[in-house]
Order: sequence, then C-alpha cells, then structure tokens
Amino acid sequence: MYNKIKIKNFRGIPGLELKNLRRFNLFVGQNNCGKTSLLESIFLLTGPTNVDLPVVINNFRGYRLASDYSWTVIFYKLDTRSAIQLEGELTKPKEKRLLIINPSKETGVSKPNNSSSHFTIKESQTVRPGRINGLSMEFSIKKGGSKTGPTFLSGIKWSGEKFERSLSAPYTDSFKGIYINPRTILEDTAQRFSEVQIKKQEATILKILQKVEPALLDISIGAENILYCDVGFDKRLPINVVGEGLNKLLSIILAIYEASGGVVLIDEIENGLHYRAQEILWKAIIEAAGAFDVQVFATTHSFENVKAYSSAYDKFGDGKDDLRLYRIEKEKEHTDVVDFNNEMLKTAIESDWEVR
Repeated sequence: MYNKIKIKNFRGIPGLELKNLRRFNLFVGQNNCGKTSLLESIFLLTGPTNVDLPVVINNFRGYRLASDYSWTVIFYKLDTRSAIQLEGELTKPKEKRLLIINPSKETGVSKPNNSSSHFTIKESQTVRPGRINGLSMEFSIKKGGSKTGPTFLSGIKWSGEKFERSLSAPYTDSFKGIYINPRTILEDTAQRFSEVQIKKQEATILKILQKVEPALLDISIGAENILYCDVGFDKRLPINVVGEGLNKLLSIILAIYEASGGVVLIDEIENGLHYRAQEILWKAIIEAAGAFDVQVFATTHSFENVKAYSSAYDKFGDGKDDLRLYRIEKEKEHTDVVDFNNEMLKTAIESDWEVR
C-alpha cells in the first residue's frame, strides 16, 4: 500500500505531496482543484512501464485525439519543458518508485496516414522535426531498504500510422491498479465476473453483496454476457433492471477482487447513487477491501458521501486508524492538502464545518 505520494508538473498540479495514506483515502475539494488528476497520477505510478496509460487517462476524460496536443495536456500548463515527476513510497511491498515523463519529438520523415485507427486523427500526418509525437518514461524502483535499484526506459510514439511502443528491459509488476470512473465503471463487469466464476470465487463476492443486499440469493452470467440475479422471484432478473445501485456495487467489488493486493481508484464515487445508498456503498467497499487486501482511493463532490464514509467506517471498519479524508485546496500557483482522520472528520461533520 502507498504511504506517500508526491506529484510534480502533472495536469493542473504544479506540486503536491500526500502523506499518511491509509487503506481508505477520500479526496474532496472544489471543481478543478486536481482530485481526478491525483487518481490519474497514482494510476500511472502503479503501471509505470505501461506506455499506453497516458493515452488511456485521456480516453477516460473523453479525449481520444492522437496529435501533438494530446501529449502535452498531461503537463502542467502544457509546459513540456518541465518533466512530470511522480514519486511513491509503499509499505507493502516495501519500495520506493519514481516515474519521470518527458515529451519525445519527431526527427525524420514519415508517410501520410492512410490507415484507420481507434483514435481520431484530425490533422496532417506530415512529420515536422521538433514536433512532439509521443512520450518517454523513465521508471526507477528501490526495493526494501536499498539505496539503488534498476531503471526502466519506455516510450510511446504516434508514427502517423500506428502507435510505436518501446521498453528497455522486461519488467513484471505484481502490484496492480484499477481505475474506474462514471464512464467506464460498468464496462468490464461481465468479464470480471466470468473470471470469478472460473476461479470458483463467486460465493465470496455474493457473501459481501448479501451483507448490503440481503434479498440477493445468487448472481449468474447468461447469454451475451448479461448478468442476472436471483432476488426470490420465479425468474432471474437482469441486474441492470434491479437497479443501478446494485450494479455499481457489484462492479466496484469485482474491481477490488481483481486488484487483490493492489489499489483501486474510483472517480466520482457517489455518481448515480441515491444519498441513502452512500453508506451501503462504503460498507461494501470496506468489507471487500479488507477481504482482498486492497487500498482504495476515491473522489467525491457529495457531502452526503463524506458523512457516509465516516459513518460506515465507524460501524464496519476494523478499529484501526485506517481512514483519511484529504481536502485539496488550490490557489493560483499553489496546491495544499488538509487531511482528516476519522475522529477529526466526525468532529467536523458534527460541528457542521465545511470539509469539502
């Protein structure tokens, strides 16, 4: 699990350091303060040699262009002269990570693009020397108490016809991260549940869900990868029909199961749920994260979700100091963080202080 994260020159964040991270970490703050960027930076640092991730995080925001501009949008103020630096300190496994991201530039001549692509190309593909056409990524890792460690160089470029990827040496990372947001949360649910069934672990998932939805008797996957649930009627119902809340709960729990031993990042966690379901949501997350040893990072705009977060941990947490709320405060060129443990958060809520 991450204990500390340090971010520099990423998206709208000139510099930011998070300390005392716990198993459950909720980020709040005004719009455009950098909450989503925080999740994205942790995602990049968790998959530091996966050169597709910078493209993926743009896709998460609905931005699918493959152009020189698409590479610059992840840099603070679009300034590619200053490298992005992401640092992380983990307690489990014990290691320190550093990821440095720089732009790469065109140096030669390529053919015009005549091929189709998943990404939208809206400009000429003629090479212009000095034009940004990708990213270079340098990842170094120090394990245990070691003062030195290996460095891995990787990169991604758009050739005008396809993405070209490179990695200096093979790297396998057992530490896994999954990012979900309102646009993508339901995309992989059926596939993940299918894998759970193959491993004969569906009873474990069902047991967690039943603690928040006692009427649920069973879940199965049918034709065309549609998930069905048994809630005591004569026939099973498509889980989408039962309600968005149950579907979202299942999606999050399956993501936590798949990320066992790693991290799950959830943007706008309250999205699509009635305020009365917020505590049920956090109850399920607390139960699943404890069962599968996962660290959770989430963002919210909802004060009801903040209250539910604190209340659910009070009722269903393990009694340890394992919860934090971080308020992100941004003023001009400076970003600050104010952190609350659960006792401080409860006091703030009871006193009707604005913690968002």
